Amino acid sequence: MKGWFLVQTKPQQETRALENLQQQGVNAFCPQVFVEKLSRGKRKVSKEVLFPSYLFVEFDQEAGSALSINYTRGVNRIVSFGNAPSQVPDQLICQLKERIEQADESMITELPEKGEKMEVLDGPFRGLNAIFSQIDGDSRAIVLITMLSQKVKAVLPLRSLGRTNSKSSRVI
Repeated sequence: MKGWFLVQTKPQQETRALENLQQQGVNAFCPQVFVEKLSRGKRKVSKEVLFPSYLFVEFDQEAGSALSINYTRGVNRIVSFGNAPSQVPDQLICQLKERIEQADESMITELPEKGEKMEVLDGPFRGLNAIFSQIDGDSRAIVLITMLSQKVKAVLPLRSLGRTNSKSSRVI
């Protein structure tokens, strides 16, 4: 019975496991998306695995190929319930592949949206509330700070701004 199954990889070895499985002729799928993050106060865009430490493989459960998959470099184990590997519906894999293809132009970002309320964490404006306006280069942001009943535009390092709400990422 051929189908898609979930495989747990060793930590941060998804691409290694994917390459080794493909070298064995196994059809494997590891969805990845572009993510924009702040790293040391600078913007960084990187391609990251959508489901860390997991990937999907297609194999025939009755052909005994599960044993060779379990012993592939980078693979920890095939996710199972009881003694049987947990099968993933084909429809789910098709939907994931479609979404990943559509998401090639978009990315997930942790940067704030225009108009989002921020707090200044350090510097001369520490403790004041600010409204995010836009990114200025790779490491600075333009914000509006209310001082003496007027909104004043200021350019601050991204690392000195913090969110006041719990929202952390969005798709752009």
